[in-house]
Amino acid sequence: MKILFVGNDPGEIGGVSNYTRPLSITMKNLGHEVYYLYSGADQCRYNLLFKPYLKIYRNMFPFECAEIINSINFPYNYGYPELDIASRGMDKEITKYIVRIKPDIIHIHSRLGLPASINEIGQRYGAVVLNTIHVYGYICQKRVMIDYDGNPCLGPDDLVKCAICTGTFDYKKERLNRMAINLKKYIKEKYPSLPKKLEGIRGKKKNRGELFPAKDNRMEFQGKRYKNVTSIAEGLKRRLAYSVDVLNRYSDCTICVSSDVRNTLMRYGIEGHKLMVQHIGSTIAEKQTVNMREPADPLVIGNIGGVNYYKGTHVLIDALAKVRNKNFVVKIFGKYQAEYIDSLRARSKGFPVEFTGRYRPEDLPEILRQIDIMVLPSICNDTAPQTIFESFSGGVPIIASNIGGFPDFVRHGLNGFLFDPGNSDDLANKIDLVLDAPGRIKDFRENVPKLKTIPDDVKELIELYSSLLALRHKGHNPATG
Repeated sequence: MKILFVGNDPGEIGGVSNYTRPLSITMKNLGHEVYYLYSGADQCRYNLLFKPYLKIYRNMFPFECAEIINSINFPYNYGYPELDIASRGMDKEITKYIVRIKPDIIHIHSRLGLPASINEIGQRYGAVVLNTIHVYGYICQKRVMIDYDGNPCLGPDDLVKCAICTGTFDYKKERLNRMAINLKKYIKEKYPSLPKKLEGIRGKKKNRGELFPAKDNRMEFQGKRYKNVTSIAEGLKRRLAYSVDVLNRYSDCTICVSSDVRNTLMRYGIEGHKLMVQHIGSTIAEKQTVNMREPADPLVIGNIGGVNYYKGTHVLIDALAKVRNKNFVVKIFGKYQAEYIDSLRARSKGFPVEFTGRYRPEDLPEILRQIDIMVLPSICNDTAPQTIFESFSGGVPIIASNIGGFPDFVRHGLNGFLFDPGNSDDLANKIDLVLDAPGRIKDFRENVPKLKTIPDDVKELIELYSSLLALRHKGHNPATG
């Protein structure tokens, strides 16, 4: 089978790449012809040639990689929703690559820096096209459905609010800024001995994948520029309509990584028969262990992953003041957002909280050996957070928000607890239930589910690909029903 994966830079450590990279390698090792297409936008791959073009890498991985340099699409096209639909230069390069490799299957995992038209192009040239929904990019430009003020959002029911929420930026200036960032990086790598004064070439990383745009972006909509809101809202309306069309007409199947993803997409008009719930595999599942040691004294509460607002670390900190049983210490592992971590340090003063900072994937086994109970307090609809798999890979039970993909894995009272998202009182109550009866942890550990490995996942996907190809050969075309 010829398989084209579309995702984020496969050289990235973290996020979707930690899934698509081993998936591609395993497929290749099984004898399939594997290709991988991605945009260089998130890594600021821009140069003075201006126009987008393909750069092919054949020695990075066992499979061929194709990166689009000078992407017209940014990772977050705030204020320019039409770019998320299609863009002529990008469509040309995508078409060129698909025509050259002639894939049987195109499996799209991420469109960061790519237009949604890739589905339509793929079907036009005879490929079976699938999507796996890891984030909500089809219906939300921010992908995580958190509004400007940091509150959970159910989705784009009010597109004027969405336009105000994202704000906008100067597209030409941002493009030049990205070129400057890439040029500076190139000079530092190519000519490390050059005088430091040459490092005066600067590029600010504003809007490079930030969850929230800078406040002055929203202010542009006040007064004389408020009229832009209506125009951008209309663009978001067209973007949403096309996204629904893509998943209904230009996709053979869309894999939802949790039940909540399927329910959310159906609310916005995606046909149920086009959606299937299939949990993803992970490399850490292959080394899953359950350590049945006695809980520590004091009990160690852990939190792993990104330390940022939408991951809800502040909910955990606020809950600590309300926990009755004080026989605990808290260890928080993960990359920080500077301003956010400063506020957390201030709020946690007087409590036994340790912020340990960024960690590497190979550090996880040792981290998990330190933790008795994991708290994952996300306030947004996380689809199927890696932190679930990471925690369960070490047999660590979880207290998690009853939101997004968590209920698919965390069984309340069986291998952990679920609590009301954002509710620090409810979280404090659940923590007290564990602190008052530490023996629960042993019971929870015994019920930690066996995780799906990448080979298990590949087997399921190959069966799905084969069945969809068989349907295509029988003349079924999802674009016409």
